Amino acid sequence: MTTATPAEEPPVALASADESHVPQPSAPLAPVAVFPRFDAVDDASRDDEMPVPGRPDESHLSVHEPVAGVQQAKRALRQAERSRRRRERGERKRFASHQRVRRRRWLVCVSAVVGLALFVVVGVYTPIMAVRDISVQGAVSADATDLAGALTRFEGTPLALVDDRDVHRALEAFPIIQSYVIERIPPHTLVVRIDERTPVLAYEREGGFDLRDPAGVLLSRASERPVGVPLASAELQDTASPAFRAVSAVIRDMPQVLRERVVGAQATRAQDVTFTLDSGTQVLWGDAKNTQRKAVVLQSLIAAIGAPTSIDVSAPEAPVFT
Repeated sequence: MTTATPAEEPPVALASADESHVPQPSAPLAPVAVFPRFDAVDDASRDDEMPVPGRPDESHLSVHEPVAGVQQAKRALRQAERSRRRRERGERKRFASHQRVRRRRWLVCVSAVVGLALFVVVGVYTPIMAVRDISVQGAVSADATDLAGALTRFEGTPLALVDDRDVHRALEAFPIIQSYVIERIPPHTLVVRIDERTPVLAYEREGGFDLRDPAGVLLSRASERPVGVPLASAELQDTASPAFRAVSAVIRDMPQVLRERVVGAQATRAQDVTFTLDSGTQVLWGDAKNTQRKAVVLQSLIAAIGAPTSIDVSAPEAPVFT
């Protein structure tokens, strides 16, 4: 390990007598502190305090004004927050109200469907709405009691299960029925409204008369010829002939008061329809056109001249009688 030896000081040179008169340099001067001039600073501050043209004078501002601005901003923020909360509450209420309306509608629909299903089940599969009363309306020539008896098979059947085809089969035995309407009246009533066929011609048979309607359907057999149903001639035996259709149409459309006086009908073709009145008068009717007008002319002639031998109303504008 080496040991550092102190550096040897250089030898001091001694000044000679000749050098004593030479001035020696003095020690370096210490730094001098420079202080600002207070008068200049004061002048500058005074210059800053002086108003500058074009700049607003802020000397009147108070240190409290920034605090007031902050308070106003906070107040506005609180108001905005309250307004936002009110809007949100309103939106929630509207949404909840809409949801309630939707739920109410769904509840009503579901309740209606369930109620209808229960009604169908109760009406179809239980005897609560079974047929107990049967009513027949519109029967004149037909016996309403017989018609109701034919429908007794439906007693005990739920109203909803009464089949129209079964009712039709039950009424087929009554040819006098032209049409019918079925009405179901809860809880226990079955109503059948019928429209009867009207006989227009009577055909003499052994022991009575066959009564036929304008379609040629045999309605019934009677021991006596009903009033208003004239006796058909032999030419009208064919119910599909034009003569039969013409005679049937005229009798069907004829006024009841005149029809009751007709006792016989004959025709060989559709244009020579002839009737016999109860007074013996022969009436040449012609074809099946203008039935109402011909009936008025015939009634007027009968009222005016009584009971002539024959009356021709085939041309109602120029009737002829003898």
